[in-house]
Amino acid sequence: MRGLVWVVALFALALGLALVGRYNDGYVLLFVPPQRIELSLTLAVLLLALAFLALHLAIRTVAYTLRLPDMVREFRRRQQKERARRALFDALIGWFEGRYARAERAARIAFATGEEPGLAALVGAQAAQRIGNREQRDLWIERARSAAEGADSAALRHAYLLVHAEFLAEDGDDGAALAALAELNRGGARHVAAQRLSLKLVTRAGLWEEALRSAHQLEEHKAIHPTLAARTREVAYAGVFDAADDPAGRARRVPVRDRTDPRTAVVIAAALVKRDLLDEARVLLEGILERGWDDAAGLLYARCAADPQVTRRMLERAEAWCRRDPAAAAPLLTLGRLCARLGLWGKARESLEECARRAPGPAASLELARVLEAGGDAMAAAPHYRAAALAWGESADRGDEGASTGTPSPPAYRGETGPAVA
Repeated sequence: MRGLVWVVALFALALGLALVGRYNDGYVLLFVPPQRIELSLTLAVLLLALAFLALHLAIRTVAYTLRLPDMVREFRRRQQKERARRALFDALIGWFEGRYARAERAARIAFATGEEPGLAALVGAQAAQRIGNREQRDLWIERARSAAEGADSAALRHAYLLVHAEFLAEDGDDGAALAALAELNRGGARHVAAQRLSLKLVTRAGLWEEALRSAHQLEEHKAIHPTLAARTREVAYAGVFDAADDPAGRARRVPVRDRTDPRTAVVIAAALVKRDLLDEARVLLEGILERGWDDAAGLLYARCAADPQVTRRMLERAEAWCRRDPAAAAPLLTLGRLCARLGLWGKARESLEECARRAPGPAASLELARVLEAGGDAMAAAPHYRAAALAWGESADRGDEGASTGTPSPPAYRGETGPAVA
């Protein structure tokens, strides 16, 4: 439609000019001694227009000729840039396809053409690392460092530091890798990938406080699986309390979310029991068991018994937990152990027999056998010792985790007059 309008407009203009030229009586007189030239006004206007057009074309031709060398250089530069982009694209595609040798060759072309040399060097370094060519990888990473230092963008420097830290970690140089991550953090970068790598390194280096901080940060950002975060906290707290000069004070500084997590609380309580801080461990486990029964916490709770007065209070709590969960077997095992600590052999036997009836297993059978033996009935204890051994052997044959890491070893009891703590 627009083209039709232009055609009509041009025809109208031509018609108007023809009418003006036909009915125009004006003329132009040029006096060039000794000649006199007389032209019609229409012809003069037409000649002026043609002269202007010819002059314009001549000037454009001269300007284009003068600009021709620059245009050739710009054309070549664009071609080179296009080749570099294509090479960088091929390098990235090769990297994602897993064709690392091809990716490195394409990265070499992209780096040589000067198009994003830092990015090309990082891709080449990653490809060389996957191939296993460390010498070439180090050459690439040095090129990436030089490109990052000369670049205006901080993102390229952050990328170089993270990739370099990953390479150092894979080489086993954890100290240098942590130094690279520290430099990255000083630049204000808090990337999830950097935090994950930091967690791996500090855990491997035994820097447990740093491991706890990294695990909490990653969990807050939902950047780590909850199971992995929980396992990391367990291992880290075990390391923290093994090396703590004041484990009781360190236990008071544990965040509430970790104190209320049964798995973490059991690890902390086990470390406190190991350091003979039974009261602190007992308070921590009671907080867990009051909110709901946990087998690991209940089994460890019986090991926190100290003097008889404290043990009696623990026994009252255990009885309340048994009434709260009347169908559960594990609280009866804890109750039986506490009764044995106080020398209440009859009540201990009753609780443990009921526990073994509800949930037969090596822990209940072994505990019952020890109670019977401590109560002077060695003949009755023998079948339960045998049952415990058979159950433990079957668990080991099945490869159950409990056969190897198992239930905490129960205490031993001697005599009828009182407990003997293992």
